[in-house]
Order: sequence, then C-alpha cells, then structure tokens
Amino acid sequence: MTVYLICMFLISLALGYVLAFTGATLSIGRSLSDDVTPTGYQDAITPPKFSTFAIAVSIICAGGLIYGFWKFGWLAGFAIIIGFFFAVVINKVIILPKSDSDHFRKIIIHSMINRHADFLRAGDTLRASAMEMLLKKLGMPVHEFMNQLK
Repeated sequence: MTVYLICMFLISLALGYVLAFTGATLSIGRSLSDDVTPTGYQDAITPPKFSTFAIAVSIICAGGLIYGFWKFGWLAGFAIIIGFFFAVVINKVIILPKSDSDHFRKIIIHSMINRHADFLRAGDTLRASAMEMLLKKLGMPVHEFMNQLK
C-alpha cells in the first residue's frame, strides 16, 4: 500500500504539472490573440510533444485510480480518488511552478523558437512567418536574431 501511495503522489505531481502548463499556454495564448476567443493561440504555442505527455499522464492517473478500486475495494477506492485530487490541488498551490511563472514562459518560447527554425529548415515560410509574428508579440525579435546569425 505504501509503494502504491507514493506512486500515486508522484502521479499527482505529474498531473498538477500538466494542469499548470496548460494554464500557462492558455493565458499566454489569450494574451497573444487580438480577438476575444476562448483559447487564443493556445494550440499554436503549445509544444508538440506536450499533448503526448498529457495523454500519458492522464492514462496513468486513470490506471492508478482503477487499480486502487480493484486492489483495495470501493470504499478505499473512493478515499484514494478524493486524496489524489486533493494532492493535485495541494501540489499545484505549494510545490509546482505557477502558471504565470518564468519557468513555463521559457519552455514555451524555447519551443516556439525551435519550431520556427524547423519551419525555416523545411522551407515552410508561411508557418515560419506565423511563428515569427507570435514570437514578436511575446517580445522576441526573431528576425533580428536571424540576421545576426547570418
């Protein structure tokens, strides 16, 4: 039971991180958008591999909670679910970086710069210019950086 609870705590950290990062991409995506849309440019600025990570964390969470029901019974299973989501909230509030932190902003900007370079390398000038526009709105003058590199 102890090993299970430790694993569930670690999974709650991962889920809290996913939720905090999703909040960061949502707030930055909305700030970049000129229109009043629910998500703004959230989909454009989210790193490509993040969705795979988020799905894997979700599946592991569901599997861990289902295992708790199966192994320890329905009463303990409900207690595990309540404790798990309580741990997620506590982790987000106390341990993990906040959604508006520099930690998440740096990850998002780094991913956008890498995608911009990948688009240029692949000859996809339309996507590269769109990513450059978003980076400029974030205060990252990519075109000036590119001119300095040449």
